[in-house]
Amino acid sequence: MKHRTQFVQFFFERIKHQDYVLLKHIGEIEEYADLDILLDPKETALLVPGLCKQPMVENYQLQKQGTMWQLFLYFKDDSFLQIDFLFGFFRKEVEYLNKEEVLEESVVDTSDYRICSCRHLIEHVFLFQLLNHAPVPQKYRDLFFKFKEFQQKEIDLYIQQKYLIPDFSFLATDRFDPAMRTQVLKMIYRQRGNEFLQRNWRLLKHNVGQVSRLWPQRGMTITFSGVDGAGKSTIIADVSEILKNKYRRKVVVLRHRPSILPILSAYRYGKKGAEERSMSTLPRQGKNGSKFSSFVRFSYYYLDYLFGQVYVFCKYQLRSYIILYDRYYFDFIVDGQRSNIAIGTKLPRFLYRFIYKPKLNLFLYAHPDLILRRKQELNSETILELTDKYQNLFKSLSDKEGSGKPIYLAIENNIKEETLETIFSNYKELAV
Repeated sequence: MKHRTQFVQFFFERIKHQDYVLLKHIGEIEEYADLDILLDPKETALLVPGLCKQPMVENYQLQKQGTMWQLFLYFKDDSFLQIDFLFGFFRKEVEYLNKEEVLEESVVDTSDYRICSCRHLIEHVFLFQLLNHAPVPQKYRDLFFKFKEFQQKEIDLYIQQKYLIPDFSFLATDRFDPAMRTQVLKMIYRQRGNEFLQRNWRLLKHNVGQVSRLWPQRGMTITFSGVDGAGKSTIIADVSEILKNKYRRKVVVLRHRPSILPILSAYRYGKKGAEERSMSTLPRQGKNGSKFSSFVRFSYYYLDYLFGQVYVFCKYQLRSYIILYDRYYFDFIVDGQRSNIAIGTKLPRFLYRFIYKPKLNLFLYAHPDLILRRKQELNSETILELTDKYQNLFKSLSDKEGSGKPIYLAIENNIKEETLETIFSNYKELAV
């Protein structure tokens, strides 16, 4: 049995005598699903330290916000669990559902979990999605469809009357309706607990909390380098899926650089034409031998890194994204020919000091025979030469940075599962 499963059993045994509700629960707890628990903040403060000390927990991260705590648990068998402890039903300054009513009407399901009544389950999902400008997920509409007809009518009528939405049908919430959101907010503002002073006091606390969360909540940047055929694309795709589904993180993949500036050929062929030419051209085929032309080209892309790193940091990292770079600045140091640049390594290496240093930098390599079975773009001699240069660069950067600084790691990518295990063992150390 996975540590995650054992922990979930222990967790619900631990809180079974507490006044709690498991939110948005419609059956078995899925393998990578979060737990959303409505629980008193004082009880949460007493509970969490003991949870983090359980022997199956390898690492944890606790993020405290005004209206909720988020606990991220990394187990010794590589499983993961996120628990969101909610102290009420809030969206910024608005309390959109009364927690006392939800607790009072809660029921115990077949798994002995205390869950929302059918009415409050549907109301909570509807309000949560609507206030976040999103349609209701299909799985909740499928569940509603399984209710008896009289239950469906009762719940639809309840929402119609409470929020003054004529002809409301939960089965028709597959699209976001801005007008409905406006009407629902109008009615929520009239509810007890959403008076003007209360709302503005909560909004002030929310904004202060958002500012205080920027530093500890920021995301992470991970770079992937390697010669063509080393398996970067496959590993990046797998890492992205695992981060999204298992670790519940937002992910963005960037190609080589921030790209606030278009590729140079776009000025001649247009953006679409330049992209088509780039995709149809093999790497390292440029014949640029001019030092001046190479310097201009490098300067252009360097400016993209220099100013683009601020843009990427603000747009993604401060919003808790994990940024995955498919190639990074290291290509300019090791393999300038790939970008049709011939200025040597000294200048790009020197100027790296002004470029943002991602937390985790990975160089994937493999034996030339394996690479040539994947792609026939480089010969064995070139593969060995570039591999040696990348390894030397990563070693020198690692020695220079030292403990507690960015990680520069070379991984022999022969067995995908072993590569992913190495990547995520380092990710977990950096994430907590």
